[in-house]
Amino acid sequence: MSNSILVPHDGSADGQAALEYALETFPDARLVLFYAIDPFEVTSDEDRLPALSDAWLEDQREEAAALFDDALEDTETGAVTIETETRVGSPPEAIVAAAEDLAVDQVVLGSRGRGQITDARMGSTAELVVKRADVPVTVVR
Repeated sequence: MSNSILVPHDGSADGQAALEYALETFPDARLVLFYAIDPFEVTSDEDRLPALSDAWLEDQREEAAALFDDALEDTETGAVTIETETRVGSPPEAIVAAAEDLAVDQVVLGSRGRGQITDARMGSTAELVVKRADVPVTVVR
């Protein structure tokens, strides 16, 4: 039986590294490429739609689909079955809930997301997922 792996991706370099690690390490897996739509994300975009409106949610899902396409472009997927999933909520909570709801065997995520200051510490999302997930979590740099 093949593994089922949740790979949260936010468009960051570490998110891409986690995807590539999962593809290389679990060549026969069912891989769920995941994006948390964060309604609380701070942005300077003055044209941003109101959070949680139908138009905002559709816009966010389109951005997630583009992110998934970009992440998989020029990436060798081999025999891996790739699904995509989005959820609305704070990223750590959405990732932990998705891992449980989707009955994955493991989470593979980047140590830092986009917009986080780079230093030696693990990002807050990765840290919370490691603490709260009921399945093994691999953090990739």
